[in-house]
Amino acid sequence: MTAQANIKLAQTAVQKQLSQGHKKVTTQPSSHAKFLMGLNNRVAKLQTRLENIEHHITHNQKQQIGYKELAITLMLALLMFTSVVLAIRDLFPSNPSLQSMLLHNTQSKNDTIKESSLGLLSNLSPSVEIQQWASEQLSKITEPKTHYKWPLEKQNGKQNIQYSAYKHGLNIPAKLGDPVVAIADGRVMYSGAGIADYGNLILVQHDNNLISVYGNNYSNYVKEGDTIKAGQLIAAVGEINGNQAALYFEIRFKGKSEDPFLYF
Repeated sequence: MTAQANIKLAQTAVQKQLSQGHKKVTTQPSSHAKFLMGLNNRVAKLQTRLENIEHHITHNQKQQIGYKELAITLMLALLMFTSVVLAIRDLFPSNPSLQSMLLHNTQSKNDTIKESSLGLLSNLSPSVEIQQWASEQLSKITEPKTHYKWPLEKQNGKQNIQYSAYKHGLNIPAKLGDPVVAIADGRVMYSGAGIADYGNLILVQHDNNLISVYGNNYSNYVKEGDTIKAGQLIAAVGEINGNQAALYFEIRFKGKSEDPFLYF
């Protein structure tokens, strides 16, 4: 028998006794009737509390069911993701063309394809070198974009530029004495002629672990420790090989030289 059934039986008994007490009230005024009325009130309060408890239990049970369903859904999603990752990882050693395809996609003009390919290579490639390279490239395209100026004030074209695949540097033809400008805001790390094969050299530290290199200058106009702005005049074009006016230019990311055209 349920609690509610017991309460109903108790209420019936109390009502019965109250009705009998009401008939005798003319001859026995009293404490017995008051006691029964108080008992009836207590029973009514008890019933209200039980109903509240049942409501809370039902509500909690529904919430628990919801949490269980959510937990099961998340577990299934995690299992599916893990399965896909393991499947792709298994394909890398047995299918070199997959890695080649992803490497090719890193040159895509579509940012979504490029970022996805770099993400897969950085996590799943069997080559540690490729993983590190992909991670570095991924960090660049996910960092806030910075607009970099061309290092020569009077020349924006890229004709007749000599590119060094070994050093990733550029020999940019110009006129002797042409203005050399900073590609972005930064601080001068070095200004001098103490490094062999670079002539008068300026190194500028920028945000995002970037350093710009300006070599073979005719004159340097900034000194070590100077804070400079993008487009600020920092040097004048000198000569390379003693007979050709040109600026030697590099960009280094975390100490490693990179293709400057990636930044312009």
